[in-house]
Amino acid sequence: MPITIEWTREEIESYPVLRDVLKIGKEEGFKEGLQQGLVEGIRQSLIETIELKFSYVADDLREKINQISDVNQLRELHKKVILANSLDDIF
Repeated sequence: MPITIEWTREEIESYPVLRDVLKIGKEEGFKEGLQQGLVEGIRQSLIETIELKFSYVADDLREKINQISDVNQLRELHKKVILANSLDDIF
């Protein structure tokens, strides 16, 4: 059976190790959230660019884009879309 312990901010601050662990966890969570937001924003921009340039985005292409989580790969793909003459030039 799990036990729940409630701590006040003052109690947490009085334990340097606990305070530091929580601070590190918050920082890592914040960075991860920023990264996920950046990836989602680039994906959306990429899909919108394809829609504007080629009038539609096929479901399989949309799925391929949504599988990419590397920011640099998404940025490179966005450049390819801008320079592409057809959807075949993208992948």
